[in-house]
Amino acid sequence: MMSVTHCAIAVSGVSIALGTANPGCLILAALGSQLPDLDTTTSLCGTVLFPIARLIEKRFAHRTITHSLLSTGIVAIVATPLWGLGWQYWFSVVIGQFLGWFADCFTKSGCAAFFPNPARLVIPGNPKARLSTHSVNEYWVLVLVVILGVININLSSAGGVAEQFSIAFFRDSRTAAQQFQRYGSSRQISAWVKGMHTSGQPIDEEFNIIDATVSDIIGESKTTGKLYKIGEAPDSQIHPTKTKTILGNDIKVTSQEQTLQEIGVMDWLQRVPQNSFITGSLLLDDMAEVRLTPAIGEYPTVRMYGGRVELSNARPSQIAAQLREFWILSGSVVVKVRK
Repeated sequence: MMSVTHCAIAVSGVSIALGTANPGCLILAALGSQLPDLDTTTSLCGTVLFPIARLIEKRFAHRTITHSLLSTGIVAIVATPLWGLGWQYWFSVVIGQFLGWFADCFTKSGCAAFFPNPARLVIPGNPKARLSTHSVNEYWVLVLVVILGVININLSSAGGVAEQFSIAFFRDSRTAAQQFQRYGSSRQISAWVKGMHTSGQPIDEEFNIIDATVSDIIGESKTTGKLYKIGEAPDSQIHPTKTKTILGNDIKVTSQEQTLQEIGVMDWLQRVPQNSFITGSLLLDDMAEVRLTPAIGEYPTVRMYGGRVELSNARPSQIAAQLREFWILSGSVVVKVRK
């Protein structure tokens, strides 16, 4: 079989077996699929690793030792360090290598699958149904495997190809908001924003997205830790010209609803995680005395509305700075931690 056919079969096989679209796993599967052809210097793998291929070629016939269960066992042992990255990476290269040579069992000459036993495993039993390299039938196999792989990768990545196209070509706050709404509960979503602050200052930096509306995002600057609303809404602090969405690592998000009654602000804040974001509404003992000092040019996390104090993704430190002397008569909040 052609190298590209081996690669397609291995990538599709690993993607289906693991239910993954992880680029690292798929690349390792592709590389593993080329290892069986290390027994000939004319192959792609043999050309790249010529000294090793030459050594094997002199001692063993084509499709014998490197096209066998023995070779897969050796690869499994040699690839053991990949367990440090995750067992899926080890699995990918081992199964990729196995599929790389097992696919050759469907060709006319088959493989010595049980080497050192010289008997060849040839599938199927009907000689007319076996494949020949560069034949029309092999190209049909290649096309079908690629289609199957694309479909599975697309499903495994919950929108995969279309989603990556959207991220790559629709670089706006709406796309970032959509990605946050889809993955924000399990992955860190960030956005690299180029645009203009309402003060006239140019913006070119990365923000961790902590909340989103339909078309706008609430981002925490990785540089200053300040919050901004980013989008085209009239109350946005940053109006972007380009927004690159970045799907980051897995995170754990915990959310706790709290009903507050007759408790001091500082007594309450001492009981919540200091890295949390708090959203909700508070009725204080003397609302007429509340004097909030808004952070100019930033997202308003603590504000007055309808005779109550409204919190929107406020840090405990921000609440303490504004309300430390007050007593909460009643309130309802959601305390969210992203880590």
